[in-house]
Amino acid sequence: MKKLVSLFLVLALALGMMSFASAEDGWVTLRVETYDRDTPGFDVTDCWQLKYAQENFGDPNKIKLEFISYARWTENELLVNDMAGGTAPDLCMTYNAPVQQFINDGGLRPLDDLLNEYGPDLKAFIGEELLSYGQSDQDGDGVKEQWFIPARRMSVANVGNFIRKDWLEKLNMEKPTNIAELTEYLRQAKAQNLGGENTIPFSFGIFAQDPMFNVRRITDAFVDFNQVTEEDWFALAHNPEMLPGAREGFRWLNTLYHEELLPEGFATNDDLATDTALTQGYTGFFSQQPDQPWRDDKNYEVELEKAVPGASWETVNPFLNESLGKHLHDVYSANGLSIIIPKTTSDEAAVAAMKYLNWMAIPENMFMLQNGIEGINYGRLTEDGIPTDVVNTENVPNDHKMHAGDICFIANGLCFFDDVKNAAALALKFTGYEDEVRDSYVDAMTDTWTQIAFTTEVEAATDYDATVKSKQAEFIAAVISCDADQFDAVFDAGIEEIKTVGATEMIEGFRAAYQAGTYRGTFPGAK
Repeated sequence: MKKLVSLFLVLALALGMMSFASAEDGWVTLRVETYDRDTPGFDVTDCWQLKYAQENFGDPNKIKLEFISYARWTENELLVNDMAGGTAPDLCMTYNAPVQQFINDGGLRPLDDLLNEYGPDLKAFIGEELLSYGQSDQDGDGVKEQWFIPARRMSVANVGNFIRKDWLEKLNMEKPTNIAELTEYLRQAKAQNLGGENTIPFSFGIFAQDPMFNVRRITDAFVDFNQVTEEDWFALAHNPEMLPGAREGFRWLNTLYHEELLPEGFATNDDLATDTALTQGYTGFFSQQPDQPWRDDKNYEVELEKAVPGASWETVNPFLNESLGKHLHDVYSANGLSIIIPKTTSDEAAVAAMKYLNWMAIPENMFMLQNGIEGINYGRLTEDGIPTDVVNTENVPNDHKMHAGDICFIANGLCFFDDVKNAAALALKFTGYEDEVRDSYVDAMTDTWTQIAFTTEVEAATDYDATVKSKQAEFIAAVISCDADQFDAVFDAGIEEIKTVGATEMIEGFRAAYQAGTYRGTFPGAK
């Protein structure tokens, strides 16, 4: 794919000589990438936030804003295709697209001059340390340039674990605090059919884009950190299945599968089936974002309460690593999604893009883009100026529906420009569930380690990561579903296959990057 993207970028840069901006009467058109999350009644290309930004930013600056919609869960492929074809929006954001490859292929504009001249408020908001995540020395002159703007992540908590409070009460059990207690809970829930004939004690599936993402928090509980060096931890950044002890985590999942404690079709990760199981009361344990049960995009808690009176989700911390005596939780680094300006963007539109980002970083503008209007999107302000009684999206009129993070994308999370207010706001927006959300965030920030990143390109990762991830998905499906007496043979063969398709080169590359000091993240086994 790398060669293909490079070839198309050559053509795209030629097309880029033509302006994508309209300069008629001094006006410039700025095409901005946004995400479509299939929210009923919400048209992201004609939403209230667009109209607000047009009136308060676009009109005074003679900039016509257009929001270009990308499906959220395929934005990676869509952006790669549009970058290759020279049709990408003027201002783009991405969680998963190969930004480093875009840089290497000359597909992005350097941002230093634009940022210095038109982005003073943006620079102050993001901060010098975080901006450094988007800098690299591409021409080897010893000077790093700004190639992308990392969004500022307001909360670094990544994943929470959730258990049915009503099931615990029926079983007369306390919340599990380790693997053995969680296993017993799952077995008892199944034995008593607490979810009826469709009981699925543990909701689990493979996330195809990053198969180890929702698996390693389980297998890390089995890692023997007495046998792991810090260097090995970073070298195996993308291959946690190879850490000492991880095998036993997969064996545990294999056991659960054969005891029918996991979904039979876990390998397909059917979102609709998962949502149905969680909202209709079939499931007793799952892991997602720390506030997911109470979010209004899925309404897991609200719908569960409707389907099963007296049912509720609550936070739980069962994945205790015995070698450390810690309930490990990976957390995000402070850098969120990547914001880029393609090389095909005209000079005029590039200036408009930086002005727009800078306008977002001004507190009153960010407040409106993230929170909307009092009496429509929320009920009132607290004494601290935090919106409360936030209205569920489904109850907001269509012409005022909004998505804070996808439109005000320089901040991943609500920001009130004060750490205390930011923390209080995380829970406050979940009206009626403030205590539950707060407790979940406390659990999610227990015994944390920061996810691994590298400050220079690891070429092997660029070349092989997609192939390795595909093979990891196959590996996970195979080792969890194989016959128990074949587990070790299937596990060993799977590891060798992963190594063969590029993992060996990636591990060597990450090890070299660690030795060169070009890494970020933390080692949970540090004394």
